[in-house]
Amino acid sequence: MPQQGPSARRHLPFAQPALVLCLALAAGPVLAAGVDDAELAELRATLAALQARIAVLEAQAAAGSAGDPAPEAKTAPQLDAGPGLDIAAAGDGAAHFGIGGRIHYEAYAFDRDQRPATGGSEFRRARFQIEGEAAGWGYRLQAELSGRNTDLRDVYLERRFGDSTLTLGQFKPFRSMEDLTSSNDVALMERSFNSSAGLFADRQWQQGLGLLHAHGSGSLGVSVFNLREDNTPRNEGWGSAVRATWAPHFNARDLLHLGAWWSHEQGGRDTPATAIKPAYGGRRGPEALLFESAAGSDFKQRSTGLELAGRRGSLHWQGEWTRTTLTGVAGEAHIEGRYLEAGWLFGGVRAYDRGEGVFAAPVGIGPGGLWELVARGEQMHRRDLTGFAVRRWVLGLNWYASEDVRFMLNLTSGQDDATGDSPRQLALRAQYVF
Repeated sequence: MPQQGPSARRHLPFAQPALVLCLALAAGPVLAAGVDDAELAELRATLAALQARIAVLEAQAAAGSAGDPAPEAKTAPQLDAGPGLDIAAAGDGAAHFGIGGRIHYEAYAFDRDQRPATGGSEFRRARFQIEGEAAGWGYRLQAELSGRNTDLRDVYLERRFGDSTLTLGQFKPFRSMEDLTSSNDVALMERSFNSSAGLFADRQWQQGLGLLHAHGSGSLGVSVFNLREDNTPRNEGWGSAVRATWAPHFNARDLLHLGAWWSHEQGGRDTPATAIKPAYGGRRGPEALLFESAAGSDFKQRSTGLELAGRRGSLHWQGEWTRTTLTGVAGEAHIEGRYLEAGWLFGGVRAYDRGEGVFAAPVGIGPGGLWELVARGEQMHRRDLTGFAVRRWVLGLNWYASEDVRFMLNLTSGQDDATGDSPRQLALRAQYVF
């Protein structure tokens, strides 16, 4: 049936009285001429049918008028104001703009052994970011406000091509599951030695180009970069990394994750000196020097890693094994590291991003929050030198008050085989993500 236009809808309320009047005028001469009862009954039935039809048309017109959005509603943007701010264009929402960030406030207390350590408190992260997408291009600008200087973290443009994403700017190279997991989502306060917290000597963000392809059951990432973060000098060092992940068993509660990665870094003109110094006693605690190189082109690092992770309902675990060869002015060094971490979410399940091959925040956080118990053991040593090894054991208790607020308590015990130092640390974090 053709839809009633606005003009027809305006005239429908007057149609029924007009029709009754016309039928009355037409029936007057007939009745005056004397019709029998059968003809009169047929005329009344016809009138009743026409009245019913008019009532249906009036109802349809009223419903259509109520369902039409106002002109301003069709063009109004969609606004989500908490926590953080996200504004999306009307329609398919392809264009959007968001403001967010994170606050990580931490406090430390040490049980010192042979070497000094500094307790106290600090804003570990006070990070602000804007991100969005327009005309098919996405962007992110992340500024770290904690510490003495303002530093940039993720700063890039990106473009999607089907299941692949091209990234240009400063980002994390595709290596190490532990490094690629967001600091908002790691189960313990400190990353393992087999990440930028040890193996890559604070080179967590680098500037370059990356391509990440998310296939049906995993991901493949390739990145090429220079050895520079925004707060380090320009230099001619360069690197490349590739990481592949596969999740052959994946559903809402169960997961098996397999991963492998390879990284190569080569120093060049003005490349800063580097040192691998794991903080075996916790953040701001004593460090063990496993390797040190001079600045310039003598530095070279080749690393390989294997990943194994999974979950079974509330139980989740992950581990990595790495081998690294480094070259400096003093020759080659061979370092091997490993860690194994396991946790239990009381009533929840830890989320997993199959497209990036990393764990995310838990799902199933109810009104009363969610508790998590986590433990990790790790070790790193020089394969070419006896006695150069560090160990660390961490026990953590987390309370997810909501999807945005988390409190973390970590007890760390470490050991440096070279010196015999065995400190312990108690650390607390209050975290808010917006």
